[in-house]
Amino acid sequence: MSVIIRKGSILVHRVYDVAGEIDLAAAEKLLSAGTASSRFSLRTDTRRAIIIKEAPLQVPLGRETLAVNGGLEAEMNAKLWDYGVISVTLELPMPAGIRWEELVALADALEESDEPDALALKHRDALKSRVGTALKQASDWGIAEDYITYIINEAEGVPGPLDLLEKADVPSLLLAENRERLSRNSADFIMENVLQYGEGDLAVIDWNSALLVEPRDQRDVADVIEFSLSHLLEFRYYDDKLSAKLDLLYDTIEGKRESPWNFFRNFYADIAEEASRQYIEFSEFLERIENSLKTVGDPYLATVFRASAHQFRFDDWRKNISRKMDNLAQITQMLQIEVNSRRGHLLETIIILLIAIEIIPVFYDAFR
Repeated sequence: MSVIIRKGSILVHRVYDVAGEIDLAAAEKLLSAGTASSRFSLRTDTRRAIIIKEAPLQVPLGRETLAVNGGLEAEMNAKLWDYGVISVTLELPMPAGIRWEELVALADALEESDEPDALALKHRDALKSRVGTALKQASDWGIAEDYITYIINEAEGVPGPLDLLEKADVPSLLLAENRERLSRNSADFIMENVLQYGEGDLAVIDWNSALLVEPRDQRDVADVIEFSLSHLLEFRYYDDKLSAKLDLLYDTIEGKRESPWNFFRNFYADIAEEASRQYIEFSEFLERIENSLKTVGDPYLATVFRASAHQFRFDDWRKNISRKMDNLAQITQMLQIEVNSRRGHLLETIIILLIAIEIIPVFYDAFR
């Protein structure tokens, strides 16, 4: 018997870095005139094991229609995060009575469609315009994080959530693979992150998408995944920015060395000052991200956050950023040594010149 979905929804996420920081209080005032924005909070306390330092600002964006699957109406929402991120979510209802195979085909169509990107970009740009003065160090990084969460509330053909793993091809849904059957190794790899809080719910978290079974339509797990996604985007953004800054430093140092006019100039001082400033900037970013969300104990939501962090390879991104930060610190230290060395040479030259000025008249008088 095929699995049939009676009720469910699909969350299509697009996450963008738009600024170094967003003043949420100022943004809330700017949006209050035309939009009923509100501060985000987790909906339940029974699973709550997370402390959010600065709750993001939720903004409803109205409805849009996608041409996918003959036409699906999406409810649009956005979140503004204080560390400079805007996440736009399209919530699509699963067609009532859709068979599992048809759901996989729909997932493939959503992955192939450009409509979610176009709609998300349109609403992101509109939000940026409305809260422009609340954006500090506004940026326009061309890379976005995308993710899809499938939420099933009611299903026919499976007695319980764990039976869904046996009767339905969950890996094909998560990979939106509608063209060929996955190998056993590929399927087993995806099914490593299966989590349960109660007997009636289920979460399967992959790097590109997640499947949630939520009979009571709870959204806390989906919200935590979205929170993790915003962290991933920031790790990628600052890793890319660090790489660009290091390349620029290397090129600048090499270019300065090749210029014959720099023999008389202490150009390293400016570069050292810039490198120090960048090191402080990146250190503040890491601290802000690390402190934005804290897990307490080992309840379910904390487990979900750690599972998402594992799938998104947070540890690898942290190591990459830490390594580049160390390189930046070493460059700063070496440049400072060069600055001090050049200052020392300059002082020695000045002393020699002063001594010469004192001695030359003496020799002149002696041999006159």
